[in-house]
Amino acid sequence: MESLLHGGSLAGGSGSWAPRVDIRETADKFLVTVDLPGVQREAIEVMVEGSYLHITGVRGEPALEGCVRWHQMEIAYGKFERVINLPFEIDPEGIRASFQDGFLNIEILRTAPPSRQVPIDTA
Repeated sequence: MESLLHGGSLAGGSGSWAPRVDIRETADKFLVTVDLPGVQREAIEVMVEGSYLHITGVRGEPALEGCVRWHQMEIAYGKFERVINLPFEIDPEGIRASFQDGFLNIEILRTAPPSRQVPIDTA
């Protein structure tokens, strides 16, 4: 529980910090929103591998001038990573991402599972 309250990741990841993520499901898609304030668009990478969605990047440390004494430091800087295991295989052509106002929004279209007739055995 401590990990969830302080930005940890139950969805995996080995970066130095893990951004918070919302995952919503509709009838035809999954919507993933990643909270990335202060991260530049060019510093984010989204990769798809099987049913895994990898989100990596880096939030640069603020430029400091002269002698600085910190009184409190709660914002994480450096590399980040989130690995999200979705309950289905992702069609790489059915994924879209946008970045606005510090939020990375990923839309993953659901592909219809292949249908097949299931034979019924007789006893």
